Amino acid sequence: MSSSARLQDKVAIVTGASSGLGRAIAIRYSQEGAKVVCADLTPTARSQEESKITTHDLIVEKGGKATFVQTDVGDAAQMENLVQVAVREYGRLDMYVCYSPTC
Repeated sequence: MSSSARLQDKVAIVTGASSGLGRAIAIRYSQEGAKVVCADLTPTARSQEESKITTHDLIVEKGGKATFVQTDVGDAAQMENLVQVAVREYGRLDMYVCYSPTC
């Protein structure tokens, strides 16, 4: 990704990561060196203006590390699962960005 590494090897969950500002945050964090767990109701953007490639696939395609977890932020069990996946996949969780209306 980019040469900037302010978030090198940090692990971040970004909710609302499939589109809009959540997608932009996830991509930027990856460019800064973070491993990103993308969370949303669906892996693909809901609007036709955005790329058809999923956020996590785009990050991986550009050399970053990312995974997608289908999550409804209004469901406590799904949120717990989201954190567990992040820790299982990357060993820890450093940051949580909640860009969802119900956070």
